[in-house]
Amino acid sequence: MTEHRIRCVNVDWLEIYALEDLQAYPMNAEYFRRCGYFVTEREYGTRVYKEMFTIQDQRGDAWIEVRRNPMSGDSTFTGLQVNSCHLRMVNRYCYQDNPVRDMAEFMIKHNYVFRSIYRIDICYDFLTFDSGDRPDAFLRRYIEKKFSKINQTKVRAMGSDGWASFDWESVSWGAPKSMVGTKIYNKTKELSATGNKKPWIVQAWLKCGLVDDPRKLPNVWRLEFSLNSSIRDWIVIEAVQGKKIKKKRVPHTMNMFDGRDKLWRRFEELAYHYFHFRYVQYKQSVNSEQEPELLRKDLCKDKQLFKFNTDREFYQIGTPSRESSPTPIENRLKALLQNYIDTHYNLDVNRAAMKVMEAIDVKEIQRYTKDGSYPEIEAIILQIRTTTGWEYDQAKEVAEKIQELYKQQEIW
Repeated sequence: MTEHRIRCVNVDWLEIYALEDLQAYPMNAEYFRRCGYFVTEREYGTRVYKEMFTIQDQRGDAWIEVRRNPMSGDSTFTGLQVNSCHLRMVNRYCYQDNPVRDMAEFMIKHNYVFRSIYRIDICYDFLTFDSGDRPDAFLRRYIEKKFSKINQTKVRAMGSDGWASFDWESVSWGAPKSMVGTKIYNKTKELSATGNKKPWIVQAWLKCGLVDDPRKLPNVWRLEFSLNSSIRDWIVIEAVQGKKIKKKRVPHTMNMFDGRDKLWRRFEELAYHYFHFRYVQYKQSVNSEQEPELLRKDLCKDKQLFKFNTDREFYQIGTPSRESSPTPIENRLKALLQNYIDTHYNLDVNRAAMKVMEAIDVKEIQRYTKDGSYPEIEAIILQIRTTTGWEYDQAKEVAEKIQELYKQQEIW
């Protein structure tokens, strides 16, 4: 891996599905005003939520967008609970040093319960590939079928029809419902075409040394991976004597993207799997009059664009096994219990219902804590902090006790 390269990797979209703290409910615009924030409300909501407002920072700039108060309070059919909400980091703040940690700290401060990452986009901005290939030339050869992509065969391309050739400015892969969407495009041209210069993006380019003069921008290209809410976990792949061995699963939580080093690792892993190409090669024909026959894709030579060190522990997006994921019956049971809690006020019965829901959640956490290794402990710490509001050291002490109990086979 070329350690000296410019690593302009950022989050471009961060949206979390969470539950509001029932003790503070409703956590509406007025709640945040009482907390000392300036809030801008929209007069109308969304297709899913009745309310939408934006919390501002100390300078009056938009910071976090909140969508809350589901259209239907019946969680049996919508899958949403009465305290369900979505939290989205405004694009400007996504380019701060650690937007994921900023979001986590905001959630902990206000006792939001983390449920899932609804969407996170990881982008890498660059001028040329590590191999020296220009992105525009590579895309032209790809469209001309000089290369073929491994994984994600659904493709869409946009460009302009020049007199001599097509000028491809954007190519994306993946079906609309795919866990991961992949896209490469000319970011400089996009900023110019939309009229929205997004100075925070140009500032990120200046800061990492990708550009020298904001008035004379070169053609900066962006490779972007968009990860949606259907992702449950990642599989850890360990390199042992040249062989890739599946080691364990870790949850798809905010901890996976906490810091630029982790962002770079996730980008490497996504690019290795979802931006993988091979040369289109043909079998040698004995009779020159015959049409050349395509060589099998797995026998064709790799087209190396990035230089990654794959002889290390690698993460790859996976899907949970049927045994470890909640069943539809369990999900429906949780929805019915939550609906009962929301509409009845018998404290003893509500506590019992919450205990059943917690038991289902514990079963879900169990599959991430089988060996008590560091990432699993961090997952438990994050879970504790997002549900209790405790400081890191306090949550860590409890998480270590949970690990010790597991080792003694007193739980799970």
